[in-house]
Amino acid sequence: MSGSTLPDKSTEAAVKALTRRAEQILQARPAYKEMVDFYLTAFRRQIEWRDRLAVHPTPVDREQVRACLREGTPLVEHYDPGIESDSLLALWAEMKTVFRRGNAVLEEAVERIEQAEQAGDLLPATWLMEQRPDRGELIGDVAERVGVEESMLGSLVRVVTFPHWQVVSGSWLPSSGRLHEWKRSCCPTCGGPPVLVELCTKPSAEENIAPVSQRFAHCGFCASRWRVPELKCPACGSTKSGDAKYFFTSQEPDLRIDFCKSCNYYIKVVDVGKTSGTIHVGLESLSTTHLDEIAREKKLTPLEITT
Repeated sequence: MSGSTLPDKSTEAAVKALTRRAEQILQARPAYKEMVDFYLTAFRRQIEWRDRLAVHPTPVDREQVRACLREGTPLVEHYDPGIESDSLLALWAEMKTVFRRGNAVLEEAVERIEQAEQAGDLLPATWLMEQRPDRGELIGDVAERVGVEESMLGSLVRVVTFPHWQVVSGSWLPSSGRLHEWKRSCCPTCGGPPVLVELCTKPSAEENIAPVSQRFAHCGFCASRWRVPELKCPACGSTKSGDAKYFFTSQEPDLRIDFCKSCNYYIKVVDVGKTSGTIHVGLESLSTTHLDEIAREKKLTPLEITT
């Protein structure tokens, strides 16, 4: 791997945007301070490592992308993401150091992982290379084997794989109008489920015309962003009048829970018209876990795309 040791302007801008968004979140939701402060270190490190990542996705031209989008199959089912194991291992080592400094629980978890690696019971190069949204059982199997909480292990692993897959998504789906052809709710890059929806409302250019709202799903595995229909359930596909429901509070006007009355699946929504700056999928997901608790109390199920 190669790259400059000095951050370029785009890296500095991304770190500043992340920091500004974190400050805004903590001003509105101070209870997340300890969590946000810690994970900011990991998220900044992700950004700073961008020029050191070794990722060489199979070149995909416009027509190949369009063919996959029309067919409704994620690009990873046809093309190699080209992520090098040495790159994953290098960032894995870096992030274990970051997590070890977090708290005693994380430090113990990292120690158990390293003991398993040194004993030859865990081969991170193979394991990290196999990470896919449809291989969720890998986290559970390894967590049980090494005696680490599954959610904690998953957080560490995603911090390592996410920036690599973000490069893949950026290569295969650069900013363009192609994604209007994608009709499925799963991610067009990796096939994973969206972790949250971004709501964008733009005022109409004409008077007496209602603002135009657009919804964009965000993948938590590879950071892909794609447009989804306003009144269609991403889980069961229902467009029946009255099925689309949501919860919100006046104390958090930028957040809400959208759910389907038919199938009881839900997804968290961030209204960017009521925020400032660019949202960061990892930060938004971590700082809205209270919405997941509300959803569980109402017996709703988080969205999971398995087909």
